[in-house]
Amino acid sequence: MLSFSTDPAVAERQMEALIFSLTTFGYIDGDFDEAERDLIRETIRGLVAHRVATGMPDATPEVADDLVRRFSTHFVEKFEQIDAHVSELFHEPVAKDEDRDTFVHAKLKQRCFELFEGFDTANQEALLEAVDELIRADGHLHPAELKFRAELAALLESHVDVDLLEEHTDSPRARFAPAASIPAGEDHPFFRNLEHHYSADPDTIQRQIDADLELAEQMIATLDRRRAEGAGKLDGVSTVRDLPVGARFLDGHTHVLMPREGRAYDLTILGDLHGCYSCLKGAVSQTRFFDKVAAYRAAPDTAPFPLLVFLGDYIDRGIFSLNGVLRTVMQIATRAPDHVVALRGNHEYYVEYKGQVFGGVRPAEAINSLKPHLPVEVFRQYMRLFEALPNVLLFDRTMFVHAGIPRDRLIKERWRDLSTLNDPDARFQMMWSDPSAASVIPAALQEQTARFPFGRLQFASFMQRIGCRALVRGHEKVTEGFATIYDDEHGQLMTVFSAGGATNEDLPPRSSYRKVTPMALRLTRSEDGETTFTPFAIDWESFNAPERNAFRERPPEIEHRLE
Repeated sequence: MLSFSTDPAVAERQMEALIFSLTTFGYIDGDFDEAERDLIRETIRGLVAHRVATGMPDATPEVADDLVRRFSTHFVEKFEQIDAHVSELFHEPVAKDEDRDTFVHAKLKQRCFELFEGFDTANQEALLEAVDELIRADGHLHPAELKFRAELAALLESHVDVDLLEEHTDSPRARFAPAASIPAGEDHPFFRNLEHHYSADPDTIQRQIDADLELAEQMIATLDRRRAEGAGKLDGVSTVRDLPVGARFLDGHTHVLMPREGRAYDLTILGDLHGCYSCLKGAVSQTRFFDKVAAYRAAPDTAPFPLLVFLGDYIDRGIFSLNGVLRTVMQIATRAPDHVVALRGNHEYYVEYKGQVFGGVRPAEAINSLKPHLPVEVFRQYMRLFEALPNVLLFDRTMFVHAGIPRDRLIKERWRDLSTLNDPDARFQMMWSDPSAASVIPAALQEQTARFPFGRLQFASFMQRIGCRALVRGHEKVTEGFATIYDDEHGQLMTVFSAGGATNEDLPPRSSYRKVTPMALRLTRSEDGETTFTPFAIDWESFNAPERNAFRERPPEIEHRLE
């Protein structure tokens, strides 16, 4: 039996690592039933009793029994939280051709690696021996368990070199302000004509789709024009520090906006919206985006420059995808093209196979709901729009992207300069990656699934490589709506998730996103260059009501379908 550390904090981490490992092995053999869960609960009680007996040998029987009872309750609750979290992984989006079990097993392996990596070698070996002892307790060793255990041990033995470049201190660390409470906004007339369901009548829906696709064509034309003007401007540019002050262009799929001296900037950033139209309308209304654009146009020399940044994942999950969120994003972008950057998310990814178009992420509710009502050419045109959307915005020393950074292998083999951000594989990977609690993620773990992790030092190295200090991303559901993942001398990484709401009727009743408090983020840059990040809760509730949202005046005519 494992000897627990006398340091309570370390002993707590040892218990968490053991509990997560036991839960993982329960899922790995593919048959995690209630009997196995009861066995884990009993095992936890045994581990707690062992910890109390070895850590407090002089405790009276009454004190020992009380400690065992209280700590057993605490760690059984931990197990049940872990079990619920793992169950939710089976509902996470995966790439179209990716096996869901493979994805879940890779996520479990990642978390085991993160937990074990925090211990020294002796502790890692002791924990693995304890796991071996415990998984043999039921008398059965499943081949999948043995394979998983061997792969985890190999990951812990692997060594990954991460080159941290020389630090540059020309850009100060951004400041985080406490979450703000922004009052509800007015129901701007801009939105009214956009708020109509797709009709089940063939002629009517075709007219509606034609109008939406006209918006898509306008958006593509604007992007194409800017690409032609900015083509090749990132070639030979090593870092953002080498870009001229005031530069603004679109090179390939990378937007660049380098602030002008003495000018203030006011950015509103929205993470994944996933068909939550009320969240989009709420955030745009709260920040008075249209008023800010009008003020800037009236006094460009004195008013702050407003910019609305979307991090992608406009569609799927929620009910108002193509006809709500995406339609409105396109309308705003075509109405104020200088003040909107709409990036591509991994859900804006359609593939064509044998004359049919499919969602590149499963489940793909938006296309699955509309396929019975529309010809395939409609989805080919949406596929063109998705391919045209940029992947990255570089603003000052901040990088905006849907998910994260590319894999180590691609960086080592292909990186030349900032133009590599336009590499097709790099663009795909930046729509799928997630930050990890580990310092470094080995290549074997990075390359198992389309959705892959990167570590803190890998992030730091990439930030130094491109000359940025911060990365703002979406992609990952965080129940708080906003989370600072990394914040140290090497860089800052934050996740913003803008879909959710406990009673938000834009989401199906059983959607896990209803557990999320949807948040948005403001980035303000003062005239003297100080950058401040301020998260704020989105007022979606005001726009769930029919008097402020015409979508709510009548039910949809087309069923929301998962498959």
